[in-house]
Amino acid sequence: MPEPRPWLYLGATTALCEECLALVPAKVVAEGGAVWHLKRCPEHGAQRTQISSDYDYWRLCRDFIKPGDLPARFHTEVDKGCPWDCGLCPDHEQHSCLALVEVTDACSLGCPVCFAGSTPMAAIARWPRSRRCWIRWWPARAGVPT
Repeated sequence: MPEPRPWLYLGATTALCEECLALVPAKVVAEGGAVWHLKRCPEHGAQRTQISSDYDYWRLCRDFIKPGDLPARFHTEVDKGCPWDCGLCPDHEQHSCLALVEVTDACSLGCPVCFAGSTPMAAIARWPRSRRCWIRWWPARAGVPT
């Protein structure tokens, strides 16, 4: 009998190369209780990125997937496509359920899959005034009642 692979294949997606940010095909697999993207960039080779440390929780979250909401107004135009036209563009596919408010751009974690545009090399602090303006702006763009 053939030996099974060490992971459970969950599906396929498109992910980003951690080096050049090119779009690359990725397998979504469960292994060791976690969920991973297994991907290969033509320029930078094979990469393995953990997308969840808890397979059971990842499966539970998949039960909450719902169709995307059209925003009340689009924020950006489609130019290069996902993920580079980040924002509420006409191709937006997700529902607006979470707003990430960056307090600083000087995060020292350097995570390759961070939602924020932070980097240890940045030295910009987002002050309360700019955060208040952004928080007022977001609900109107997303069509959320305030």
